[in-house]
Amino acid sequence: MAIRIKRIAETFWEGDLRHADSGQAETMRVRLGPRSGVTPSAKPAVQIYLGTEAVQFRAERAFIYSIERVRDPARAYDIHLMKDFAGFERRLWLTGFTNYRFMIPELAAGTGRAIYNDTDQIYLRDPAELFDAEMGGAGVLSINDRDTSVMLMDCARMVGLWNSDTARRVGNRELEKQMRDAGLWADLDDAWNARDAEYVPGESAVVHYTTIHTQPWRPTPQDYVYRPNPAGAIWQQIEDEADAAGFQVWGRDVPSPLLVRQQAGPAGHARASDISPAALADFKRLMTDCKIKQATYFSAPGATLRPRDLRVSAVTRASVADLLADTPLAACDAVLADDLVHLPDADLPWILDGLFAAAARAVCVSITLDTSRSRHTPADAIWWYQLLVSAACRAPDRHWRLIVRKPRRGRADRVWRWSGGALAHREPTVWALTHYKTGHRSQALGVARALGWSLTDKPIERAPRRYARALAGDLVRGLTGRPAGAWPGELAPPWPDVIVASGWLPSLAAQAVARRSLARTRLVLMGRRGGRIGESQDVAVVCQHFDLPPNPRQIATVLPPSRVASARLAQARRDWPDVFAEQPGPHIVWLVGGDTPQHALDAATAKHLTRRIGEQARAAGGQLAILNSRRTPAAASQAIEAARGPDSVFIDWAGQTAGAANPYLGYLAHADRLVVTGESESMLAEAIATGRPVYIAPVPEARPDLRRRLADWVVGQAARDRFNKRGSRRPQEGLQYLCARLVEQRVFVPRRNMPELHEALIDQGVARYLDDALEAFRPPVWHETEWLARRIRALLPLPGDAATPAGGQRRAATARQAG
Repeated sequence: MAIRIKRIAETFWEGDLRHADSGQAETMRVRLGPRSGVTPSAKPAVQIYLGTEAVQFRAERAFIYSIERVRDPARAYDIHLMKDFAGFERRLWLTGFTNYRFMIPELAAGTGRAIYNDTDQIYLRDPAELFDAEMGGAGVLSINDRDTSVMLMDCARMVGLWNSDTARRVGNRELEKQMRDAGLWADLDDAWNARDAEYVPGESAVVHYTTIHTQPWRPTPQDYVYRPNPAGAIWQQIEDEADAAGFQVWGRDVPSPLLVRQQAGPAGHARASDISPAALADFKRLMTDCKIKQATYFSAPGATLRPRDLRVSAVTRASVADLLADTPLAACDAVLADDLVHLPDADLPWILDGLFAAAARAVCVSITLDTSRSRHTPADAIWWYQLLVSAACRAPDRHWRLIVRKPRRGRADRVWRWSGGALAHREPTVWALTHYKTGHRSQALGVARALGWSLTDKPIERAPRRYARALAGDLVRGLTGRPAGAWPGELAPPWPDVIVASGWLPSLAAQAVARRSLARTRLVLMGRRGGRIGESQDVAVVCQHFDLPPNPRQIATVLPPSRVASARLAQARRDWPDVFAEQPGPHIVWLVGGDTPQHALDAATAKHLTRRIGEQARAAGGQLAILNSRRTPAAASQAIEAARGPDSVFIDWAGQTAGAANPYLGYLAHADRLVVTGESESMLAEAIATGRPVYIAPVPEARPDLRRRLADWVVGQAARDRFNKRGSRRPQEGLQYLCARLVEQRVFVPRRNMPELHEALIDQGVARYLDDALEAFRPPVWHETEWLARRIRALLPLPGDAATPAGGQRRAATARQAG
């Protein structure tokens, strides 16, 4: 109900901006004809009616391609797209096509059979099997009499009850009740509508991603906090195959009927006009940043752009007519696109594919949202972002930028900016925003160095008030358009290509730099509090045991990244040659952490562990060095000092004065075996990076404070699903939705699942629990930081480095007709 209320409020305030206003009176037909070289079947064409909407363009494409994968190659299949019909009151619908299904008998002229599907489904078996099924005199087959998301209809029997008039006047539940009361319903095999977790390999014929907040393609992130789907990998495989085949619903040879009508009318031959100053500024910025000297300018209504406007050598003009021609657009360094809002939303996926195919290096799209009633596309910035991301996935070696403006009365335009794909330069610059906390600083530097690009260390001062003033200045700038003031420290232009940051404050600073660079700078954000990236082409790095909501740009690691690498250890051996004073080994190092919100290292535990580890070190014939940290409580440090034996050394770092040299890396470099208190992921990561045997020492859990108890309650509510009468999960709403947003925004976070982390390390063979003896063992080589750097470089490729998926603009090998 909360989502419906939100949408109703939006439509009364601004209008129904998420849908185009094409005012369709009939379906748009996509025909999959018999394949070339196959004798056509004498059976009638399979008639499928698909309820869809603009925000589901990825699901719509995957649905149609799933049929292409499994269909009878000798038979014809007509897929009728039902969206944006005129005369419907959609504000109370959860989707944009709820009641369209009840028009099907009339749309089919009251004859023959028809299958209905929601767009959030895929076929794993030939839909002809369903179309030819025995109906036994029923008017409708579905898996139950209250679920009409997959139906086989006898249109002649249903047209008197379900038609365009009743579909517009009567609610869907009442129309289903009328079907039951008339005795027109019969049962359908459940295999034709397997909802989410009901999917059974080898048995399910249709997979239905009915739980909206687990749909793998994340169509409306402004409405839901998405969670994993148990059958999500199947959908993703189908989309990947469609990408590889170059498949699109519409294309150059078969454009949508909307585009055909538009190009045939006066709008297809609009008079040339001047480009808007805002779009011109966007294009100039791209040309300067990427050092591009010539480009192609694509404008739907026919605006002009001259070389002197951009101060470049050449600008080639292109239009929709050029894309529809037999010859593809001529290759160029960059494509600059403006006024795409004047084109039908159905054709924009293949049009963007054509623009990316023509651009060798970069694509820049500038959009001013059309909020009029006669718009051709949704006036929704997130929808445009998803269009660009989808097209860019098929051309990953191009840099792209999207700028979306929304006019506002009496105020500056609201502006969204994104950049993605390849970085702008082949020799990128990187800033590491280093936190005053050792763990966060180590993580940021470890990843930034592993990337192998030109690096500058930018310390973030412990001055929250100064940063609060800077953030307030950014907020004022966003509301008024006034220039923002300077940031603390050295965060000033020229802006870097990439920023690596770990922790809450550095991540806030990184996001502010990205805004000030007008989305030129891409971010790598790490940690529980700092890794939230939202809908962007930035990268988040989190640990698996954080249990945070997923994101397509989020990388999950076992341990936090570490700055400890073989080169740094070698240098530390040279810098600290005498930490064990020539004493014979094995050299055993115990790294002592301390209190966290989840754990408490009290004096009794410290005393017990000191005696236990000391005895095991003596039994192993080794020398023990104990190093505490800033988090170690004074009482625990005192207990360690009192309980340790005379043959051990205690480095009380927590009690050292500021500026003292920290021998931490020196002891890591000379250690033969390590013991680490189990509450610290960072120390575990650094110990394991040495390649030496690591033992995990337990630390008791702390009594949760009020904030921790509140966080546990919020996390529990966010994960608590409710179910409808059909047994399907309801969409997030109300308290669940609010709590899920609080977790997504990192206001409250789940507890770190430290037992899960420890078990993962033990399963990998790189650590063991502290037991009765500190035995030597040979752990496997641990290169997770290097693996993480490769993953980040794959998400932030250099220009020309990413291989374009097979297919490009190539069309799937199928006979296609528009109707």
